Amino acid sequence: MKSVNSFIKALSENYYFEFLTDAIAEEIDFHRYFLPVNYQSHYYYELKINEIHLKRREIIDNVKKLYQNALSQIYIELSSQDPDNFDSFLAFNIEAVKLQLKILRADFYVDDKQSRYFSVIDDNPNLQELIARTNDRTSSNELEIDRKIFDLISVSKFKKVESIYYLGAIYERSKALSFLPLSLFVIGHDFVVQLKKIQQIVFDLKEEKLVNPKINWIGKKTHIGYILGTLALNGFIDAPKNKNGEINYTAYAKLIKQNFNAEISEESLRKYLNPEDDKFEENKKSFDKAKYHLPNIIEVS
Repeated sequence: MKSVNSFIKALSENYYFEFLTDAIAEEIDFHRYFLPVNYQSHYYYELKINEIHLKRREIIDNVKKLYQNALSQIYIELSSQDPDNFDSFLAFNIEAVKLQLKILRADFYVDDKQSRYFSVIDDNPNLQELIARTNDRTSSNELEIDRKIFDLISVSKFKKVESIYYLGAIYERSKALSFLPLSLFVIGHDFVVQLKKIQQIVFDLKEEKLVNPKINWIGKKTHIGYILGTLALNGFIDAPKNKNGEINYTAYAKLIKQNFNAEISEESLRKYLNPEDDKFEENKKSFDKAKYHLPNIIEVS
């Protein structure tokens, strides 16, 4: 089912890229992007926290919509198909979502390298101060530093410190980022719960099918309406009736579908049952040609 695949694909996306813009992009909106980060060996600017909140809400709303569409499609398909066809489909998709939940659980901890949201804030204060002092002093000729030494220091692997930003901001950033995988996890987990409920419905339908098996109609689908219709008309079947005593062909068609395996819709069946419908007349000509005759029950009683 296309909508189910779309939902699972949405759960699997790495949305951290939605919060980044390339540091070497020609135009960077610094009203929206602020924090320089190193992510997967590449430099980016990360969205400001308020912008992360907005983008996060947009992503969550979209995934929720996909979730609802997927669940609706499953129920629609279940209402029109044999429940025997659903076992493997449900089991496969439950496992597919569980796999994504495992990845999302690792994403919670954005300061852990296992998370797809892990990045290093590019703000080494030692190196930044050295660059600033060197540029200032060499420009004023107060102190000359050999450029080779400076270049060597610049490319050296200084140990990254936590951040030059105050801890409160780092905490808020972590909360803002980790909230997204947590929300997606909750949505995905609920989808698994719903699929398991549908599994139980399918199981119950199959049990009912075993306890109350249907009669297989092997004739033409158009014939079942004419034959069962004439049986009711001639008094051999007590079909559902309206208040005026006439046969209720809509209810009769529904009752037949509940007890016969016949590849015909209730609406079409209703037409073939009703002697006042053209479909019934079409069949009657074929049966008259074959000299089919069903007496009234009174004649044979």
